[in-house]
Amino acid sequence: MRIIDSMRDFIIYWRDYSGKPLEEILHGWLTSYISRYPELLIFEVSHWRGLDRLQPRVASILSRLDKLIHDVIEAWMTALQNLEDVYLIASRRLGFPYEPIFALYVGSGWKSRWAASILDEAALFLDLGALASLKWVDQQNIRGLIAFGIGQLRHAVEMGGVERYAELEEDPFFRLYSQGLAQFLEKLILGEDSWHGVMEGDWAERCEERVDELATSYLECAEKGLVDRFYSPFESVGGLSFAGRYLGYALIRELSDRGLGLDQLLGMPESEAASLSRKFLEKMSTR
Repeated sequence: MRIIDSMRDFIIYWRDYSGKPLEEILHGWLTSYISRYPELLIFEVSHWRGLDRLQPRVASILSRLDKLIHDVIEAWMTALQNLEDVYLIASRRLGFPYEPIFALYVGSGWKSRWAASILDEAALFLDLGALASLKWVDQQNIRGLIAFGIGQLRHAVEMGGVERYAELEEDPFFRLYSQGLAQFLEKLILGEDSWHGVMEGDWAERCEERVDELATSYLECAEKGLVDRFYSPFESVGGLSFAGRYLGYALIRELSDRGLGLDQLLGMPESEAASLSRKFLEKMSTR
């Protein structure tokens, strides 16, 4: 495995700019820190489709960084302590065909997609500012997120690469399948009941109790192309966060129980994956 660890440079930058006006802090982030790592800057600009759209999102993190910095450092240290272990377990259980890149940095905060590529090589971008903002700095959450991201990278290999994978996820039914498979692989890798980012202990039980409502709502939102809130930590559906991940996981679990092996789940053609997702939701909505 390969790690791009930018955090020592980030801490030097922050010592120099902490307490200055936000405009200077943002300028320093761009010129004194992230520009030293062009692959990280390219990812951020590409994700937000332009520097003008990126800057206010970075500012929203940097403006709170005096309060977040201890959690940023904790997330950094926890990630460093666990990356290799989780990757080695994943390699054994998933048969990973190549060494991915892991990037540790402070960027624009939460993103719907953590996997991308660096010079055509698959990479997982761990934005520690996002983890600090979400309070995902403990070992359980960070190990879960790493395993989830590795699962996405492994699936992306079968789908033609991470950029193609991102395009496919624009289909809300393929996205349900892919997010559910990543969650299934997170639990497979870690060998435990791992749901990163879920704070409520009875969350899975509550999702199961209301699966018919969640499935109906997802079908309605999918027709409008508005399913982001099913995957966002900042929004909820019927008071439940990450409802899309739960529905997708329930689908993959059912397929696994039917006898589909890991290679079949990973290699499922995109059209079939989307079709299975739609049929599963229609079945669940009428329970």
